[in-house]
Amino acid sequence: MREQLCDILTKAGGSLLTAHDFTVTEKEGHANYVTDVDKHLQDQLKDRLSGLCPGARFIGEEQANSRLTDAPTWVVDPIDGTTNFIHGYRCSVISAALLVDRVPQVAAVCHPFLREVYSAERGKGAYLNGERMRVSGHDLDHALVGFGTSPYQAALAKPTMEIALQFLRRAADIRRCGSAEADLAFVAAGRQDVYFELILRPWDYAAGALLVTETGGVFGMPLLPAPDYDTPTAVFAANAACAAPALALLSSLLREQGVDQAYLERCCS
Repeated sequence: MREQLCDILTKAGGSLLTAHDFTVTEKEGHANYVTDVDKHLQDQLKDRLSGLCPGARFIGEEQANSRLTDAPTWVVDPIDGTTNFIHGYRCSVISAALLVDRVPQVAAVCHPFLREVYSAERGKGAYLNGERMRVSGHDLDHALVGFGTSPYQAALAKPTMEIALQFLRRAADIRRCGSAEADLAFVAAGRQDVYFELILRPWDYAAGALLVTETGGVFGMPLLPAPDYDTPTAVFAANAACAAPALALLSSLLREQGVDQAYLERCCS
């Protein structure tokens, strides 16, 4: 199934490389956009993934969704990095993860602009274009730290940048690519060593979470008692060497900034 999933996402990725004259619509929230390409790709993926796992439920960014259950469920983002796509910034990905018992089992992230597909199957490792991949071994002092700015939630702008500043002072450098699933894939591939964002939806992290854990990294939701793939929340990922000190730093800074799960829920209400 993993290889078939890669093929489906690779074919969908071709649409991002050839798309022109698309329409852009604003959704609720600051700078929250959707294009007709997002909608077309989601419909295409829904159809093709239903053949890959007949009877599976489907959760996608560009539709109204019911709550996640234990049943097999595809969680899909047709374009993660829509603002990048609109601006021709060539860092947008397509992601899909199959969850069973509310846990990712198979996942893939297609980065068509790099001609790369990252994929994983629970307990069987992760791959980049068919070759096994692993997280890096850099410690936090030498780490490259990726982060997201949660642009749809204005209240999170200041705490995000305050936290990023402290990571910049502690690590080698920081990066902001504009796609959470791309950042998680980069951690899995050893190109970044840490990643955090203060609020993401399940389609932003479900696939990347499996990539990270299957390459020896650590993925977590620091504001929840246990991972919950049905909840908008803060997300953290790191290689094994960075995980403990980076998570301790992030948790301390979240407390310092007054950000907890209740605060995030108020931001989303």
